[in-house]
Amino acid sequence: MATLESLNRKIKTAHDLLGVVRTMKSLAAVNIRQFERAVASLEQYRLVVDMGWTVFLRMGRPMDTPSRNLGRICLVVGSDQGMCGPFNESLWPFAHEHANAQATGGQSWVFWSVGEKIHGILADAGVPADVHFPAPAGLNAVNEQIQAVIGKIEQWRSAKKLEQFGICHHVLGEHGGYVPVFQRVLPLDASWADKRRSTPWPNRCLPMLGASRETVFTHLFRQYLFISFYRAFAQSLAAENAARLMAMQAAEKNIMDLLDDLQARFREQRQAGITNELLDIISGFEALSDRP
Repeated sequence: MATLESLNRKIKTAHDLLGVVRTMKSLAAVNIRQFERAVASLEQYRLVVDMGWTVFLRMGRPMDTPSRNLGRICLVVGSDQGMCGPFNESLWPFAHEHANAQATGGQSWVFWSVGEKIHGILADAGVPADVHFPAPAGLNAVNEQIQAVIGKIEQWRSAKKLEQFGICHHVLGEHGGYVPVFQRVLPLDASWADKRRSTPWPNRCLPMLGASRETVFTHLFRQYLFISFYRAFAQSLAAENAARLMAMQAAEKNIMDLLDDLQARFREQRQAGITNELLDIISGFEALSDRP
Protein backbone atom coordinates (compact mmCIF):
# COMPACT_ATOMS: atom_id res chain seq x y z
CA MET A 1 0.00 0.00 0.00
CA ALA A 2 1.27 3.46 -0.90
CA THR A 3 2.21 5.72 1.97
CA LEU A 4 0.85 9.22 2.46
CA GLU A 5 4.21 10.66 1.36
CA SER A 6 4.24 8.70 -1.90
CA LEU A 7 0.62 9.59 -2.63
CA ASN A 8 1.40 13.24 -1.98
CA ARG A 9 4.32 13.08 -4.42
CA LYS A 10 2.10 11.50 -7.08
CA ILE A 11 -0.54 14.19 -6.58
CA LYS A 12 2.08 16.94 -6.94
CA THR A 13 3.47 15.31 -10.12
CA ALA A 14 -0.03 15.03 -11.56
CA HIS A 15 -0.67 18.72 -10.84
CA ASP A 16 2.59 19.67 -12.57
CA LEU A 17 1.72 17.53 -15.59
CA LEU A 18 -1.77 19.04 -15.69
CA GLY A 19 -0.21 22.50 -15.88
CA VAL A 20 1.94 21.45 -18.85
CA VAL A 21 -1.05 19.92 -20.65
CA ARG A 22 -3.16 23.04 -20.13
CA THR A 23 -0.34 25.22 -21.44
CA MET A 24 -0.07 23.05 -24.56
CA LYS A 25 -3.84 23.29 -25.01
CA SER A 26 -3.66 27.08 -24.92
CA LEU A 27 -0.77 27.17 -27.40
CA ALA A 28 -2.58 24.84 -29.79
CA ALA A 29 -5.74 26.96 -29.68
CA VAL A 30 -3.75 30.14 -30.37
CA ASN A 31 -1.86 28.49 -33.24
CA ILE A 32 -5.07 27.25 -34.87
CA ARG A 33 -6.40 30.79 -35.01
CA GLN A 34 -3.09 32.08 -36.39
CA PHE A 35 -3.03 29.56 -39.24
CA GLU A 36 -6.71 30.13 -40.01
CA ARG A 37 -6.02 33.86 -40.43
CA ALA A 38 -3.09 33.06 -42.72
CA VAL A 39 -5.30 30.90 -44.96
CA ALA A 40 -8.01 33.59 -45.04
CA SER A 41 -5.46 36.23 -46.05
CA LEU A 42 -4.09 33.94 -48.73
CA GLU A 43 -7.53 33.56 -50.29
CA GLN A 44 -7.64 37.28 -51.00
CA TYR A 45 -4.29 37.05 -52.76
CA ARG A 46 -5.46 33.99 -54.68
CA LEU A 47 -8.37 35.96 -56.11
CA VAL A 48 -5.91 38.51 -57.53
CA VAL A 49 -3.77 35.78 -59.14
CA ASP A 50 -6.87 34.09 -60.56
CA MET A 51 -7.82 37.39 -62.20
CA GLY A 52 -4.37 37.43 -63.78
CA TRP A 53 -4.99 33.93 -65.14
CA THR A 54 -8.33 35.08 -66.55
CA VAL A 55 -6.67 37.89 -68.52
CA PHE A 56 -3.85 35.64 -69.68
CA LEU A 57 -6.10 32.79 -70.84
CA ARG A 58 -8.57 35.02 -72.65
CA MET A 59 -5.71 36.09 -74.89
CA GLY A 60 -4.65 32.60 -75.89
CA ARG A 61 -4.22 28.99 -74.81
CA PRO A 62 -2.15 28.05 -71.74
CA MET A 63 1.60 27.72 -72.18
CA ASP A 64 1.83 24.55 -70.08
CA THR A 65 0.87 21.58 -72.28
CA PRO A 66 1.13 18.36 -70.25
CA SER A 67 2.94 15.36 -71.68
CA ARG A 68 1.62 11.85 -71.33
CA ASN A 69 2.92 8.79 -69.51
CA LEU A 70 5.20 10.81 -67.29
CA GLY A 71 5.60 10.76 -63.52
CA ARG A 72 2.81 11.20 -61.02
CA ILE A 73 3.84 12.60 -57.66
CA CYS A 74 1.87 12.97 -54.45
CA LEU A 75 3.28 15.16 -51.68
CA VAL A 76 2.11 13.83 -48.31
CA VAL A 77 2.26 16.55 -45.65
CA GLY A 78 2.61 15.30 -42.08
CA SER A 79 4.37 16.58 -38.98
CA ASP A 80 7.76 16.46 -37.29
CA GLN A 81 6.31 16.49 -33.77
CA GLY A 82 4.20 13.99 -31.93
CA MET A 83 1.52 14.32 -29.23
CA CYS A 84 -1.16 14.80 -31.89
CA GLY A 85 -2.90 11.43 -31.84
CA PRO A 86 -3.29 9.49 -35.12
CA PHE A 87 -2.69 12.62 -37.19
CA ASN A 88 0.03 11.06 -39.35
CA GLU A 89 -1.14 7.46 -39.17
CA SER A 90 -4.53 8.29 -40.69
CA LEU A 91 -3.05 10.26 -43.59
CA TRP A 92 -1.11 7.53 -45.38
CA PRO A 93 -4.07 5.12 -45.95
CA PHE A 94 -6.06 8.01 -47.47
CA ALA A 95 -3.17 9.03 -49.75
CA HIS A 96 -2.56 5.42 -50.79
CA GLU A 97 -6.23 4.77 -51.53
CA HIS A 98 -6.58 7.98 -53.51
CA ALA A 99 -3.44 7.25 -55.52
CA ASN A 100 -4.68 3.75 -56.39
CA ALA A 101 -7.98 5.23 -57.56
CA GLN A 102 -6.11 7.70 -59.77
CA ALA A 103 -3.59 5.20 -61.16
CA THR A 104 -4.51 4.58 -64.80
CA GLY A 105 -2.52 3.42 -67.79
CA GLY A 106 -0.09 1.45 -65.65
CA GLN A 107 1.59 4.61 -64.33
CA SER A 108 2.12 4.44 -60.57
CA TRP A 109 2.48 7.35 -58.16
CA VAL A 110 5.67 8.46 -56.47
CA PHE A 111 5.29 9.79 -52.94
CA TRP A 112 7.20 12.73 -51.50
CA SER A 113 7.02 13.33 -47.78
CA VAL A 114 6.93 16.39 -45.54
CA GLY A 115 7.63 15.68 -41.88
CA GLU A 116 9.67 13.03 -40.11
CA LYS A 117 6.61 11.19 -38.81
CA ILE A 118 5.03 10.60 -42.22
CA HIS A 119 8.46 9.81 -43.68
CA GLY A 120 8.83 7.00 -41.15
CA ILE A 121 5.33 5.72 -41.91
CA LEU A 122 6.12 5.56 -45.63
CA ALA A 123 9.35 3.73 -44.89
CA ASP A 124 7.53 1.20 -42.67
CA ALA A 125 4.99 0.65 -45.46
CA GLY A 126 7.80 -0.12 -47.91
CA VAL A 127 7.08 2.97 -50.01
CA PRO A 128 10.22 4.63 -51.40
CA ALA A 129 10.22 8.35 -50.58
CA ASP A 130 13.51 9.59 -51.98
CA VAL A 131 12.39 13.23 -51.81
CA HIS A 132 11.77 14.35 -48.25
CA PHE A 133 11.31 17.77 -46.66
CA PRO A 134 11.19 18.72 -42.97
CA ALA A 135 7.83 20.00 -41.81
CA PRO A 136 7.70 23.77 -41.18
CA ALA A 137 7.39 24.52 -37.48
CA GLY A 138 5.48 27.76 -38.10
CA LEU A 139 4.52 30.35 -40.67
CA ASN A 140 8.01 31.85 -40.68
CA ALA A 141 9.43 28.57 -42.02
CA VAL A 142 6.72 27.94 -44.62
CA ASN A 143 8.23 30.18 -47.31
CA GLU A 144 11.60 28.41 -47.13
CA GLN A 145 9.99 24.99 -47.50
CA ILE A 146 7.86 26.18 -50.40
CA GLN A 147 10.94 27.34 -52.28
CA ALA A 148 12.56 23.94 -51.72
CA VAL A 149 9.50 22.06 -53.01
CA ILE A 150 9.09 24.33 -56.06
CA GLY A 151 12.78 23.96 -56.87
CA LYS A 152 12.47 20.18 -56.82
CA ILE A 153 9.33 20.31 -59.00
CA GLU A 154 11.11 22.45 -61.58
CA GLN A 155 13.96 19.94 -61.69
CA TRP A 156 11.57 17.08 -62.38
CA ARG A 157 9.62 19.07 -64.97
CA SER A 158 12.85 20.05 -66.75
CA ALA A 159 13.84 16.40 -66.85
CA LYS A 160 10.36 15.54 -68.20
CA LYS A 161 9.68 13.22 -65.27
CA LEU A 162 6.55 14.93 -64.02
CA GLU A 163 3.03 15.09 -65.47
CA GLN A 164 0.72 15.14 -62.46
CA PHE A 165 1.32 16.54 -59.01
CA GLY A 166 -1.00 16.43 -56.02
CA ILE A 167 -0.86 17.26 -52.32
CA CYS A 168 -2.40 15.11 -49.60
CA HIS A 169 -2.80 16.77 -46.22
CA HIS A 170 -5.21 17.36 -43.35
CA VAL A 171 -7.58 20.31 -42.99
CA LEU A 172 -9.78 21.43 -40.13
CA GLY A 173 -13.11 19.63 -39.98
CA GLU A 174 -16.41 21.49 -40.10
CA HIS A 175 -17.37 20.31 -36.62
CA GLY A 176 -13.91 20.23 -35.08
CA GLY A 177 -11.06 17.81 -35.55
CA TYR A 178 -9.43 17.24 -38.92
CA VAL A 179 -10.05 15.42 -42.20
CA PRO A 180 -7.67 14.38 -45.03
CA VAL A 181 -7.97 15.96 -48.48
CA PHE A 182 -6.27 15.60 -51.84
CA GLN A 183 -5.50 18.73 -53.86
CA ARG A 184 -4.50 18.50 -57.52
CA VAL A 185 -1.84 21.04 -58.48
CA LEU A 186 -0.66 19.89 -61.93
CA PRO A 187 -1.29 19.66 -64.82
CA LEU A 188 -2.81 22.96 -65.93
CA ASP A 189 -4.97 21.20 -68.49
CA ALA A 190 -7.78 22.35 -70.78
CA SER A 191 -10.54 21.95 -68.18
CA TRP A 192 -8.56 24.06 -65.71
CA ALA A 193 -7.95 26.72 -68.39
CA ASP A 194 -11.60 26.77 -69.47
CA LYS A 195 -12.73 27.33 -65.90
CA ARG A 196 -10.38 30.30 -65.45
CA ARG A 197 -11.18 31.71 -68.89
CA SER A 198 -14.93 31.69 -68.24
CA THR A 199 -14.63 33.60 -64.95
CA PRO A 200 -16.58 36.88 -65.30
CA TRP A 201 -14.48 40.04 -65.30
CA PRO A 202 -15.61 42.69 -62.76
CA ASN A 203 -15.88 45.48 -65.37
CA ARG A 204 -16.01 46.03 -69.15
CA CYS A 205 -12.32 46.88 -69.61
CA LEU A 206 -10.02 43.87 -69.87
CA PRO A 207 -6.36 44.72 -69.02
CA MET A 208 -3.61 44.28 -71.58
CA LEU A 209 -0.45 42.26 -70.99
CA GLY A 210 2.56 44.49 -70.42
CA ALA A 211 5.09 41.70 -71.04
CA SER A 212 5.53 38.66 -73.25
CA ARG A 213 3.25 35.68 -72.72
CA GLU A 214 6.21 33.57 -71.65
CA THR A 215 7.15 36.07 -68.91
CA VAL A 216 3.57 36.48 -67.70
CA PHE A 217 3.05 32.72 -67.64
CA THR A 218 6.25 32.16 -65.66
CA HIS A 219 5.26 34.66 -62.97
CA LEU A 220 1.66 33.45 -62.77
CA PHE A 221 2.77 29.83 -62.63
CA ARG A 222 5.16 30.52 -59.74
CA GLN A 223 2.47 32.39 -57.83
CA TYR A 224 0.03 29.55 -58.50
CA LEU A 225 2.47 27.04 -57.02
CA PHE A 226 3.23 29.31 -54.06
CA ILE A 227 -0.46 29.71 -53.23
CA SER A 228 -1.13 25.97 -53.56
CA PHE A 229 1.71 24.97 -51.24
CA TYR A 230 1.24 27.80 -48.75
CA ARG A 231 -2.42 26.92 -48.33
CA ALA A 232 -1.63 23.22 -47.94
CA PHE A 233 1.09 23.83 -45.34
CA ALA A 234 -0.97 26.37 -43.38
CA GLN A 235 -4.05 24.14 -43.38
CA SER A 236 -1.95 21.16 -42.33
CA LEU A 237 -0.42 23.14 -39.45
CA ALA A 238 -3.88 24.22 -38.30
CA ALA A 239 -5.11 20.62 -38.45
CA GLU A 240 -2.01 19.41 -36.59
CA ASN A 241 -2.71 21.84 -33.76
CA ALA A 242 -6.35 20.77 -33.74
CA ALA A 243 -5.17 17.17 -33.38
CA ARG A 244 -2.82 18.22 -30.57
CA LEU A 245 -5.66 20.11 -28.88
CA MET A 246 -7.83 16.99 -28.98
CA ALA A 247 -4.98 14.87 -27.61
CA MET A 248 -4.35 17.35 -24.79
CA GLN A 249 -8.06 17.45 -23.94
CA ALA A 250 -8.05 13.67 -23.62
CA ALA A 251 -4.86 13.83 -21.54
CA GLU A 252 -6.37 16.50 -19.30
CA LYS A 253 -9.42 14.34 -18.64
CA ASN A 254 -7.23 11.33 -17.83
CA ILE A 255 -5.09 13.38 -15.44
CA MET A 256 -8.17 14.82 -13.74
CA ASP A 257 -9.54 11.29 -13.27
CA LEU A 258 -6.17 10.19 -11.87
CA LEU A 259 -6.07 13.18 -9.52
CA ASP A 260 -9.55 12.38 -8.23
CA ASP A 261 -8.49 8.78 -7.58
CA LEU A 262 -5.21 9.79 -5.89
CA GLN A 263 -6.88 12.42 -3.72
CA ALA A 264 -9.62 9.98 -2.69
CA ARG A 265 -6.97 7.41 -1.74
CA PHE A 266 -4.99 10.09 0.10
CA ARG A 267 -8.02 11.23 2.10
CA GLU A 268 -9.02 7.64 2.86
CA GLN A 269 -5.54 6.68 4.03
CA ARG A 270 -5.13 9.86 6.06
CA GLN A 271 -8.49 9.26 7.73
CA ALA A 272 -7.46 5.68 8.44
CA GLY A 273 -4.22 6.94 9.99
CA ILE A 274 -6.09 9.43 12.19
CA THR A 275 -8.55 6.74 13.24
CA ASN A 276 -5.71 4.37 14.18
CA GLU A 277 -4.00 7.08 16.23
CA LEU A 278 -7.24 7.83 18.09
CA LEU A 279 -7.76 4.14 18.78
CA ASP A 280 -4.19 3.89 20.14
CA ILE A 281 -4.84 6.86 22.44
CA ILE A 282 -8.12 5.41 23.67
CA SER A 283 -6.55 1.99 24.22
CA GLY A 284 -3.70 3.55 26.16
CA PHE A 285 -6.07 5.60 28.29
CA GLU A 286 -8.19 2.57 29.08
CA ALA A 287 -5.12 0.56 30.00
CA LEU A 288 -3.98 3.28 32.40
CA SER A 289 -7.49 3.59 33.87
CA ASP A 290 -7.65 -0.15 34.64
CA ARG A 291 -4.56 -0.03 36.87
CA PRO A 292 -5.26 -0.45 40.62
